[in-house]
Amino acid sequence: MKQLHQTGRAASLVLFTLGFGFFLFTRRSEIVPTIPLAIIIAPILVLRFSRTLPPARAIVYTLIGFILSMNISLWGLFDIRDQSLNMVFNVVRSTLLAVLYFLPYMIDRLLTPRFAANGFLSTLIFPAAVTGLFFLSSLEGPFDGTVAKTIYGYGPLMFQQLNSIVGLWGFIFLYSWLASILNHAWENGFEWKTTKRPAWAFILVIAFVALFGAYKMSPLAAPERETVRIAAVVLLPQDGRPVSMDEIFETRPVSPFAETLSRIETATRTAAQNGARIVSFQEYAMTVDRAGEARLRSEFQRIARESNILLSITFAIFADEEKGENKHLLIDGSGVVRADYTKRYLLGFGDLGETGVFVKGPEIIQTVDTPYGTIGLSICRDMNFQTYIRQAGRADVDIMLSPSYDFPKSTGPDYYQRAIENGFSLVRPTYNGFSYAEDFNGRILASMDSDETTDGIMYAEVPTRGVRTIYSVIGDLLGWLSVLGTLGFIVVAVLFRRGGSIGQAT
Repeated sequence: MKQLHQTGRAASLVLFTLGFGFFLFTRRSEIVPTIPLAIIIAPILVLRFSRTLPPARAIVYTLIGFILSMNISLWGLFDIRDQSLNMVFNVVRSTLLAVLYFLPYMIDRLLTPRFAANGFLSTLIFPAAVTGLFFLSSLEGPFDGTVAKTIYGYGPLMFQQLNSIVGLWGFIFLYSWLASILNHAWENGFEWKTTKRPAWAFILVIAFVALFGAYKMSPLAAPERETVRIAAVVLLPQDGRPVSMDEIFETRPVSPFAETLSRIETATRTAAQNGARIVSFQEYAMTVDRAGEARLRSEFQRIARESNILLSITFAIFADEEKGENKHLLIDGSGVVRADYTKRYLLGFGDLGETGVFVKGPEIIQTVDTPYGTIGLSICRDMNFQTYIRQAGRADVDIMLSPSYDFPKSTGPDYYQRAIENGFSLVRPTYNGFSYAEDFNGRILASMDSDETTDGIMYAEVPTRGVRTIYSVIGDLLGWLSVLGTLGFIVVAVLFRRGGSIGQAT
């Protein structure tokens, strides 16, 4: 079977235009709005387009479609000060991302005809390929972590509880499986007899996810817990212009010591007077050179002691002849430094970005037992790495403090899946973006847009106890199973390449 179904050129053009047109709306963009439903619709249409062409043409045109859609939607999203480097970076990044998204469609187009006789089995090829490849890319490569895949993470909060079982990979698999099942039905004239097995399987899985989510969010599974008042603090730019990260890395400016410290002290005192027991500041709350580090630490300890609060404070150390550090301290009300964390997952590569300025910290999430539960520390991009953050779930962290500094400006709760996956509440004070606090089920407890606040302080009542999750125990099992499943499909297809369609008719 050379192709699953033929269609006319006009119909193929319509499918191409609609499919990749919808993909434009799946990602954050400076050109078009993000439409969450698009990530469900786009794969259905692109898969249909790919399957209606001969393999060689399908592969070439599908790759072109992804390159065009990614470069258009992401154009200008990342602004680097050097304009020529800016253009090269954006085009290369978007094209590499396009290749990542294209590969599962290529695998589907080459393998699915070989398994067409087994309708149920054939519907699993595409979701296994998407989930497996995205999982592997989260471990290594230019798109490591989950940020390039979170477009699949949309859905009602009740369904989001699936993250606590199999992580983000559950959503990627389900949305991709839906696209494959609908295409299988399309190819068979939507005949129920032919499509009922995969359709019923999908319905039963969705029903389980809904019931599990409803239970997990109910008082029966999560009774009311004690809370602690936490203040997330952002030092707003005094001239109204946020300083870009690129500018920080290039010029390595040292903060005006007395002035910046006074702003931190005033904000801490204000938060404490308003009942906050934990005060957490944005990433890069101050920047100093090596000579000023000891003095700065001493002042932070004094501020925590005088306000009698737990102070979560970040600062960057710039060094002349070596790389500096991006630090996060947790200081208790007696002025004792309880945790001293160095950012692990820096933004950049080589001499570009943070990696050219700072050293990487140890691959260890630090935790501290406090009167308000076990607190974990991370910084910004660290939260992008599900395997790394799972340490916090296994250590029974109750509250994760993760200060951030966002460029481009964040407009929503980035990395919120990590809290659901690992059963902790998350507080993310964010410079140039969206600060928020969420509980272990993903409920947003408080939020603050840095452009819409006058004092830069957000208050939230945060549970002092988290929950244990299945994901924190089994980890990325679905990701690995998807990798093995894809390899299995490839091996079987190669071994039986001369034997016609594989499997028995359903």
